[in-house]
Amino acid sequence: MFQRFYDEGLAQSSFFVACPRTREAVIIDPRRDVDIYIETARANNIRIVYSFETHVHADFACGSRELGAIGARTIAGPGSNLRYAHHQATHGERLRVGDLSIEFMHTPGHTPEHISVLTNQPDQPVRLFTGDTLLVGAVGRPDLLGEEQTRRLASDLYDSLFKKILVLDDRIQVHPGHGAGSLCGAGIGNDPFTTIGQEKRFNPMLQHGTKEAFVAAVLADLPDTPPYFPRMKKLNQEGPPLLGLVNGYRGPAAISPGSAVTAIRAGALMIDLRSATTFAAGHPLGALNLGYGIKVGYWGGYVLPADARIVLLAANPQEATDAARQLLRVGVSRIDGYVNGGFEAWRDTGLPTASYPLTNVQDLHGAIGAGNPPLVVDVRTIREWNAGHIEGAVHIPLGDLARRASELPRDRTVATICEAGYRSSLAASVLSRAGIDRLINVTGGMSAWRALQPTTTT
Repeated sequence: MFQRFYDEGLAQSSFFVACPRTREAVIIDPRRDVDIYIETARANNIRIVYSFETHVHADFACGSRELGAIGARTIAGPGSNLRYAHHQATHGERLRVGDLSIEFMHTPGHTPEHISVLTNQPDQPVRLFTGDTLLVGAVGRPDLLGEEQTRRLASDLYDSLFKKILVLDDRIQVHPGHGAGSLCGAGIGNDPFTTIGQEKRFNPMLQHGTKEAFVAAVLADLPDTPPYFPRMKKLNQEGPPLLGLVNGYRGPAAISPGSAVTAIRAGALMIDLRSATTFAAGHPLGALNLGYGIKVGYWGGYVLPADARIVLLAANPQEATDAARQLLRVGVSRIDGYVNGGFEAWRDTGLPTASYPLTNVQDLHGAIGAGNPPLVVDVRTIREWNAGHIEGAVHIPLGDLARRASELPRDRTVATICEAGYRSSLAASVLSRAGIDRLINVTGGMSAWRALQPTTTT
């Protein structure tokens, strides 16, 4: 009667907790595609009665409003002020769901309205669902609401941790809302859960003896902020538009190349889900390359505009459906369909295509040493750039690339590079769409470049 659902692409956890006697369940921090919880409940003859939002999320679209369609009541923290029906729990407020005893703790710091949820039921460990306050080996970041609130929230985070959470029994299990790879905290560990005692002993952020030292350490180790975070907060505050996902997700429809063109002319963007190598060899003119995998939604959040309308091009219908589901989780729900027959159907219809060459780091190194070298555009984060980059390269983070494309020359070859090659292919497609024709994508990225051991600038 306890299950964790983990989205590896967004490193996001949600939880299903139920009473086996009354067959009632609560969902904690549900993602937008809520059919996964509905199916679990139906398979076990369980009714979902509550949905808890630990805070207004910045990195994924929440599912509480969607779960309201089956009668689940939303509970959020004090001051959350969601624009859909909900109850705001106060610190110390208690709730019973069958034999499941629940206590809400107001734990501000990551956000002002943040709550943690303490659960206790017979024959189960006591569990604390900490959202983005306490993570495995890390703590939540306090800077997502702007510079004016950051220091105050960092101070609140200290109080929430040291005066409310760490005074609890060391044996209590801690189930955070994120795992390794999430940008809601720095240095998050891989384990799915931890304990209060474990974090007291080994979490480096909890070893600081004073509030001043803690605040300084937290503010000195802030991760990159994806550009889609502010609009995701706004979406979750208002409640994502209802999509009827409690009845399952059918996925995008198959559409003809001609229908895809009609959608594109009406403002849709084409996302090509094929690999970087295949995309470079030939793709629909103007398409963006989000290679299929677990990170489609994550990187889509970086480059897709708010309220984007999408047409997909995939290797097969299953990949199109999975990619569409991932995009729903970052608020992209206007998906016209996927091209029936893929790139071959597009090309055989005589529709416009484009291509650009690939290069490896050995050839790039040689070209840099020769006359008329390409302009290397490094699209990694500022933290990655500061750790080392190619001398003479230009740094434009991926999320800023479309806005800053006009800064790049049209009379010089531009070589895109990232850490391993995924982002650089997406970057090349962004620049191609912006009208830069002389492009090459560097395969292998900076990890391959460092293996050559040429000098990098830091």
